[in-house]
Amino acid sequence: MLQMVAAGRGLCALPGWLVDEYSISMPIQSLRFGEHGINKQIFVGIRKEEQDIDYLNEFTAQAKQTK
Repeated sequence: MLQMVAAGRGLCALPGWLVDEYSISMPIQSLRFGEHGINKQIFVGIRKEEQDIDYLNEFTAQAKQTK
């Protein structure tokens, strides 16, 4: 997707952090959709038998702290 945008062949909706990261090495730029951008919600689920796995617990802890 990013390569198509960089080649002037399209556009896509991406998180700002991803555009910021790739705009260093690719000729792409971020444009906001509407005055306040796009509001979104992300839901995370985990299996009961995997709830004690450290890296999954760390991921969910970080996700809870993110706006």
